[in-house]
Amino acid sequence: MRNVKLGRRSLLSLMGVAATGAAVGACGRSEPGRATAEAPLRRPMPRTPAATGPVLSVDAERSHYRDGDVQLMFAFPTGLERTENLPIVLYLHGRDGMSPTPIPYETLSKLETEYADGVLPPFGLLAVDGGFNSYWNDGSANGDLMSMLLEEVPAWLRSRRLGDRDGLPFAVAGISTGGFGALNYAAERTEVGLPVEAAALLAPALPVTWEHMQEKGVFATEQDWIANDPLRHTEQLGDVPVGVWVGDADVYLEGAERLAQEYRNTPVLSVLPGNHDATVFDVVGADMLRFLGTGVPAEG
Repeated sequence: MRNVKLGRRSLLSLMGVAATGAAVGACGRSEPGRATAEAPLRRPMPRTPAATGPVLSVDAERSHYRDGDVQLMFAFPTGLERTENLPIVLYLHGRDGMSPTPIPYETLSKLETEYADGVLPPFGLLAVDGGFNSYWNDGSANGDLMSMLLEEVPAWLRSRRLGDRDGLPFAVAGISTGGFGALNYAAERTEVGLPVEAAALLAPALPVTWEHMQEKGVFATEQDWIANDPLRHTEQLGDVPVGVWVGDADVYLEGAERLAQEYRNTPVLSVLPGNHDATVFDVVGADMLRFLGTGVPAEG
């Protein structure tokens, strides 16, 4: 699908290199952000503006693929008996990065209340800093972001005893440009035989013309975009269930509708009144989380 500089697909054979990955993650960690099994989630963040919100914690890791420290934000429902081996959704942020929040406040609030009401099974969210205007591709201005997600994130989760035994998130979600990246992440996981259980896309930034994509200043040439455009590679998703939530006045509506038309396993296409903004971002949290929750692996 795209250029791979360092043999990512062979490195992503996590079943065979788990020990190596853990060692690399430990050596590469910067001490100020170091977490331990006993205290995996230090430096709590303030509560969300909602009346109730989940536990939010931030940490940092050293990324080879971004050539620097990378911020991580975790969100967990309160009241969990333990977080060890807790299923994790990898949540890819949009254009503006981690500030003011990589995950809409309403989604964070619903993670708390839907779990408390017994609607959601226990799982957490992880947002990783991909920088400004990130489409989560390798060779970007922010580094080799897809390689970071595929190779480094599992080691970071394993060191915190989160995710499955190999540190893999069970699902992926993304907002705006993060939706573009989430589709490609799901395709990459399928390609190496480790598919995600679900992919949830909130107003995914899926331009359908080169002229529109060129305005974003991300890909140097049309061919670069074509090589990375998830709409052109839906067959590589395998059979991963994809849910899409988008506004009826969103500039990316055509791309979302094309995805649903061309990809056979899109059980949710929810078109709501609104634009590419909070009118949609802040009303779909419960639906998205319930969709993701259906993919939580059974215990045992």
